[in-house]
Amino acid sequence: MPTAKNQDDRNVTMLYALPDHEVMENLLPGIRDRYLTTDQAVERILNQPGVVPVAVNPLGKGLVYFADIGDTPLLEWKYIYTIERLAQENGVGEIFSTDLDILLRDDLVFDYVPIKGLVFHVSRCGSTLFTKALARSPRNLVINQGGPLQEGFWAAITDQWRHPPEINEPNIRMLQNLVRLMARRRRAEHEHGFVKFISWNIIYVDLICAAFPEASALYLYRNPVEVIANVLQETTAVLRSKGDLLARALTGLRPQDTVNMSNFEFLAHCYANYFNVVLNESAATGLRLVNYEQLKHMDAFADIMQRGFSLRPDKLELARMQKQYRYYSKDDTDTTLFTGDIDNMLDILPACDKQLIKRVCNEGLTGLDASERNLYRTV
Repeated sequence: MPTAKNQDDRNVTMLYALPDHEVMENLLPGIRDRYLTTDQAVERILNQPGVVPVAVNPLGKGLVYFADIGDTPLLEWKYIYTIERLAQENGVGEIFSTDLDILLRDDLVFDYVPIKGLVFHVSRCGSTLFTKALARSPRNLVINQGGPLQEGFWAAITDQWRHPPEINEPNIRMLQNLVRLMARRRRAEHEHGFVKFISWNIIYVDLICAAFPEASALYLYRNPVEVIANVLQETTAVLRSKGDLLARALTGLRPQDTVNMSNFEFLAHCYANYFNVVLNESAATGLRLVNYEQLKHMDAFADIMQRGFSLRPDKLELARMQKQYRYYSKDDTDTTLFTGDIDNMLDILPACDKQLIKRVCNEGLTGLDASERNLYRTV
């Protein structure tokens, strides 16, 4: 764990636990009201290479929020935090909203960084470390939990969680356009694009991989007891869903059965469901698995890149990326050193809660460790 957590980290905890469109309406006042028709929006996008989507508002027929961020690299540990920093520095250009249907256009984006890799994860499992290490290479464009992919887009295509998203041409095209717009070629040095999704997006892995069949996909995971001990020191957006329709998608249970669950139990059912999705997802996704126990070691980073994404950086580029292992990954200033996990982390949880988590999750965890798709399979 870090020697200290900076004040910014404590203050923005809730920023990523709110719906993406609400975050952007606060960071960029007036973005919703500056409405453009689809044709007007397409013209702006084509003429201004810095214009990218920053949120999806799923209410009504849906809106996409856009902002011009120029050629700013995405180096913060979340896409939202790059936008936040630019907003504080008055570094955001034109902002506007337009209809969600714009994502169905076939004349929307032509020059984008090809998506090389998709990163899924269970939460608090080293995924931020991994993707921030990737982002240290100027050749890599890394979209870390892009705001438009956090909640709004999925709410829109599931009718506010009333049904699973269909794997059909319209949904695939919208997802492709949304990601490719975030991955616009705003800097000449970018060669490879990587997208890290939020933890519960794994339930839509079949649709995501169908939209990007050329990309390799990794699922990063960790012992859920350790995950929950970490999560409950801060917060997580999924806790807002207890009792709602989204809870059904996250846990596989009836929404009403989640209302009175403790946070421990609810998160355990979420993670058990994610593991079940991974173990039963279509082989066509090509999803490979990595346990945090391997990922946390700096020496494994190059092997994971090679076997997971077919990337073989030279020694200089590899050293540049591995430098991330020195620092607490959620401090974007590189001032907080990472000194390892807390030795007594599991003591944070009462024994009864640890037993509950193990009862709910251990079958899935064992299945992931033993899977033939695991890069470091244990039997």
